[in-house]
Amino acid sequence: MVFAKRMGALLTALSLSLSVLPAAWAAPADTAPQSAPQAAQETKVPETISALLYYDGQEAYVNGQKTSLEAPLLEVKEQAYLPAVALPALFGSQIKWVDSTGAVQITTPSAFAEFGLSAKRLRINGQAADFDQAARLVNDRLYLSLDWLKSYIGFKYTVNKELRRVELVYVKMPDNGGFHNDTMPNAKPVARFSVNKEKYRLGEPITYTDLSYDPDGDAITGVQWTGKAEAIFEPGLFKVSLQVTDSKGTVSDTFSRNVEIVDEPYLDPFEYKVYHEPVGTFVKDEEATLRKYLRDIPSLPNTVKMSSDRQLIVSDSPETFEHKGFLYQERVNGKARLYADHVNGMNEKVQFAIVVRNPNPDKPVTIKTTRAGEVYPSIYANLIGNEASLEFLQDDGSDPQTMVVGPYQTVFYKKMPDFFPGQGMNVIYDVETDGEVYFSFVAMDAGAGIDSIGTYSQLEYTGNVRGTFSSSDVMWDVDAKSFTKPSSLTIGDGTTDPFVTGIDFFRKQDSLNLGNYGVVYNIHIAQPRKMAVLLLPRGGVFRGPFEVNGRIVQAPPSGIMMDYQGYTILAKTDGTEPALDIEFTPAAGSAFPVDVIFYPLDDK
Repeated sequence: MVFAKRMGALLTALSLSLSVLPAAWAAPADTAPQSAPQAAQETKVPETISALLYYDGQEAYVNGQKTSLEAPLLEVKEQAYLPAVALPALFGSQIKWVDSTGAVQITTPSAFAEFGLSAKRLRINGQAADFDQAARLVNDRLYLSLDWLKSYIGFKYTVNKELRRVELVYVKMPDNGGFHNDTMPNAKPVARFSVNKEKYRLGEPITYTDLSYDPDGDAITGVQWTGKAEAIFEPGLFKVSLQVTDSKGTVSDTFSRNVEIVDEPYLDPFEYKVYHEPVGTFVKDEEATLRKYLRDIPSLPNTVKMSSDRQLIVSDSPETFEHKGFLYQERVNGKARLYADHVNGMNEKVQFAIVVRNPNPDKPVTIKTTRAGEVYPSIYANLIGNEASLEFLQDDGSDPQTMVVGPYQTVFYKKMPDFFPGQGMNVIYDVETDGEVYFSFVAMDAGAGIDSIGTYSQLEYTGNVRGTFSSSDVMWDVDAKSFTKPSSLTIGDGTTDPFVTGIDFFRKQDSLNLGNYGVVYNIHIAQPRKMAVLLLPRGGVFRGPFEVNGRIVQAPPSGIMMDYQGYTILAKTDGTEPALDIEFTPAAGSAFPVDVIFYPLDDK
């Protein structure tokens, strides 16, 4: 009887308190700016109630007004429970204590529930249900699970774990004290939304919250916005409208409200994209805009170190071969990177191979391939360069391949599938040998065996890159801790980023690796400030992968980029990272130079 008397007293007190609820518990102005709360009551429009309820106290905020609950929220096994006594105030639900049976009766928009407290029995619309799934009895109080309750009332809520509170939104229909009759005709869904601020600056992000609902509890399956913009860059009032469709195909009336933009700068259209487009996005823009923001900007301090422990062997001339024969050849004893890029310019299919010869009459030589990137013949130049570079960057050397070449032996190191006319290929291999060998790049008859290798002669140089270069890896140590203006570094211009030099083994002449194809750039940025890293092509068509802190980012994500038509966002930092590491190798078929842009981001 103690519980019964206490519950009855609480409900009596609650009925008194409901008569003096603050006016702020009516619908907030932002759901219908043109209507006052009193007018809303007279015309029977829905009311929107937003509430902040706390686990650790009885203090609550309803539509921004501070109030007090009879009891605080309860948390049980990470589930939120609301004291039943708060239902009339929050949702307008009827709650009644039946002294003769010791039961609490609750009427919601879609159910009549009776909780038999002493026996912990629950009946919903006359049918038995699981009491423990719906409720808890704690200190003689009935608490209802929010997850269970929202099925019968239709509110939305989220839990803010940091602030230990529940943030709840409920759209209450007028005169909804009783529950719905399922035999009634399908009701229209109701379109509603709110925005997170009364006024916005130019280019300030606008957050929309969809508060639409269906009075019958049907799912909202269609959402149609008009005038919805992530940000607006001119002052004035801008109309935004929403219309929704329920699962039965019924369309709501259109709900509209104005968004006010004040004439105060926040972000311009270019800056907005830099701040808000995600990593990996290709952002298309006008050439004049790109030149305005991303050209003639300062360079970041950069310490350059070129590694000389692995020579780079490049076979790219004749790039398009019109005869079969030796494309290039070089001697290797130790570490080397083999790079080849060729196209079949003949009217017949041919075979491309890398042949290795051991000149030692007594000692076998072991060749270990520690890293590889290759692509089978294709007619798409940008595709083959991108795919070979992508495979090479993703190879971490954890599965090296080994072959042994016997004394005086000549064997295929790699043999590609047959090339058809117009097809090309690109390959990159890091190798290590424990003795001297000769690697030869050869265009051969389709299906030819190794015994025919002596029948081919050297092909003439035709102007592309060919040679053996002293460096295959470049390390950049970039200082991006505290710069305040957009800054850049250039890859492949031959001036700020010098091309590696070497010797053409066939011609015995100096060679310059224009574009630094086959070179791997390792860009290390310690303790970067908050920034975005952009890639801007300046030399023409470009497509290539970057490995950013171990993750591949394609520039662009699909297709190709052209000079001054847009940029790809390679990375973003928040100022707390210990380092940002970018690995890149110029992809065959792409034009250089390209600019890596470091764009500072302020806290906005």
